[in-house]
Amino acid sequence: MTSNYQEIYSRFLAKIKDYDFLNYTEADANESMRGWLASSLSQPYVYRIFSTFEPDDEIANMVYTLKSTVNDYADKNFVEELLSYQMICEWLRPKVQSTTTLHQMITNSKEQKFYSQQQHLQQLRDTLADAEHKVRSMLRDRGYVYNSYLGNAQ
Repeated sequence: MTSNYQEIYSRFLAKIKDYDFLNYTEADANESMRGWLASSLSQPYVYRIFSTFEPDDEIANMVYTLKSTVNDYADKNFVEELLSYQMICEWLRPKVQSTTTLHQMITNSKEQKFYSQQQHLQQLRDTLADAEHKVRSMLRDRGYVYNSYLGNAQ
């Protein structure tokens, strides 16, 4: 089975609202997303679902076979959705671990609003935890639904 990086990137971008991407050139945005995708694939709980995996960064494609296959359509959508959620985790980690989150935020010169660094950091951590939970639950649910031991495989 084959997935194009752009298909995964578009799923990822549909799930986030990052206006910093508007300032990136297309090449810079793709390079950032390629790094998050590479980090996503390096996670052992993600990588272990593949029996074969061959990424090709030059043509931005990956060829793979899942250990537990359902059908081409379901497998392709599952992998792309899973990787897009794992990319969210990789996108958020530096934001949580950044000193920028510790700085006081000030907006509007007339009205100054001060936001709690602790509250902001906690919101980032909660968002990261939600994304990590989504990835783990997708893996768990797929393993449960298509478990041949339980007689659920097709």
